[in-house]
Amino acid sequence: MKTVKFNEEEIELLVALYEDELKEAGSYIDKLQQTLSKLKKQAESAKVEPVRTGKKRGRKPKSKLQGPKSAIGAKKRGRKPKVQEAQKPEVSKMEVKKTARKKKVRRPRKRVISKPKTQKLPKVELPVTEEIKSV
Repeated sequence: MKTVKFNEEEIELLVALYEDELKEAGSYIDKLQQTLSKLKKQAESAKVEPVRTGKKRGRKPKSKLQGPKSAIGAKKRGRKPKVQEAQKPEVSKMEVKKTARKKKVRRPRKRVISKPKTQKLPKVELPVTEEIKSV
């Protein structure tokens, strides 16, 4: 193992540094203890206060729901019955003659005659002569 050798000045600096760190850590611990003591005091005072008043939230138990039902407010399941309308007084109407409707006749389909398919011929290139080039 390698050993590290310090001279007197370096040792004094390291000791001073570690003493400063110990003082800072001690002050930090003191602050934490103070905040914890405050929190304990608040927790003790808060334990006495919670007195619950008011209605409970959520569904009611079934035993309370199955109590006596009033005849007026009871709902029936299923579709509502159709209510017969009151008879209206008769109004004299003129007689209207109905005319016979014309029956719709299908039109015959038009016959489509297909055109014969023509084949495209490849272009034939004529040889170019010198006379044509000069023109």
